[in-house]
Amino acid sequence: MQDFIAFDFETANRNRHSICSVGMIFVENGKMTDSIYQLIDPEEHFDRMNIAIHGIRPDEVMGAPTFDDFYDSIRDRIENKMMVAHNLSFDGYALRDSLSRYKVKPSYHQFLCTYQLSRRIMPGLPTYKLNALCKYLGIDSFNHHHALDDARACASIMLKLTNDFQLTNLDDLYMKTKIRPGEITQTNYRSSLVAR
Repeated sequence: MQDFIAFDFETANRNRHSICSVGMIFVENGKMTDSIYQLIDPEEHFDRMNIAIHGIRPDEVMGAPTFDDFYDSIRDRIENKMMVAHNLSFDGYALRDSLSRYKVKPSYHQFLCTYQLSRRIMPGLPTYKLNALCKYLGIDSFNHHHALDDARACASIMLKLTNDFQLTNLDDLYMKTKIRPGEITQTNYRSSLVAR
């Protein structure tokens, strides 16, 4: 639970496959060791609402790699790693849909969601939005909706939860939260599962 990659996507429009930026934080032995931030050419139009949220404009992604090229460039670094997002119901499906759009076979990954984990471990908070949760946990403020900052905030939450609540492995995590990790394979995607 101390080795994972926190990730976040921003999109150009309401299509989940319209990724226009990627942020990744690499965590090894409980320490953030590396990061990636990349603008992506979504090859689609930008909605004004999305621009207002993340501030990325169409001219900024001109000449940037498309998602398939970006994924191929990092495949070896992320293969078989635990991937963690704060809102897996968005970011996980954005990954799945983007790989499907470009007909790219994914590397194998398991997934966890800090939003789900937080709700299970700390029930009763007024909100579990990324910025509010960081404030509650005493994590430094950040530039919300910048993919790298959001990924760093997600990594900080994951490390705080695993340390404060002694989540040392996946069996321990399931015993305390009833959450099983999701996964992506070359033929299937499944988001993380929360047992009732």
